[in-house]
Amino acid sequence: MHGIDDDRLWAALTGRDKGQDGVYAVASSGIYCRFGCPSRPLRKNVRFYAAPAEALEAGYRACKRCKPDMPAA
Repeated sequence: MHGIDDDRLWAALTGRDKGQDGVYAVASSGIYCRFGCPSRPLRKNVRFYAAPAEALEAGYRACKRCKPDMPAA
């Protein structure tokens, strides 16, 4: 996500903030997740995106645990 504060997004990721917009992708695994996902990636491997479509376009696949490609429950 361009122009967005990565530190704030990292805090949302580690705090499992389900209300945070967007998704994050993990370069080492090739997946993208919702901010509420229980995954624990290393910060150096994380990329932030405004929407699942952006992560897909960048070559990531949806996480099978949090299903970020499905509507939020």
